[in-house]
Amino acid sequence: MCNFSLPRWTGSFVAGLLVVGGLVTLVLAEQPASPAADGPQGSTDEAPNFALNTLDGDTFRLADQRGDVVVLNFWATWCPPCRREIPDFVSLQKDLGDRGLQFVGVALERSAGPDEVQAFADEMNINYPIGLGDGSIAEKYGGVRGLPMTFVIGPDGQIRKHIPGMTTEDRIRPLLEALLRETL
Repeated sequence: MCNFSLPRWTGSFVAGLLVVGGLVTLVLAEQPASPAADGPQGSTDEAPNFALNTLDGDTFRLADQRGDVVVLNFWATWCPPCRREIPDFVSLQKDLGDRGLQFVGVALERSAGPDEVQAFADEMNINYPIGLGDGSIAEKYGGVRGLPMTFVIGPDGQIRKHIPGMTTEDRIRPLLEALLRETL
């Protein structure tokens, strides 16, 4: 019988590869999204309707927003890129909300409950409706495989942009302003 053993450095080598792979994944997840892709599969599609129970006790219904530009953002309190883009969303809601822009946030939390999400929203001065997602809304939008994930819905109810990953005010504002001009 042949006795075979691996060199002692093999375990360290494999561990190093795992660490490097994890770091590469983390860095890629932290990068701002490239200019947003059209629709979930590269085309414009009708935005699936949904109702979201918000933390303030109301219900946000996409159908009630027809004629407005809606930015649907899937996020979580534990997500560093989500934390970085929220102040831009707060700014855009403040600047463009009276022109027909409406952000809505769906928190996809691993363990935080409504109280923790509300405390985070208060800390970040979130000025748009947010609620805890149970996965059903994400499922309607093709599933959320990473956070943040944003969908821009035009005044006609069509998904105009699908933005996987973090975005910034500078990247998304021109699109939002162009869509708001369609509402005039």
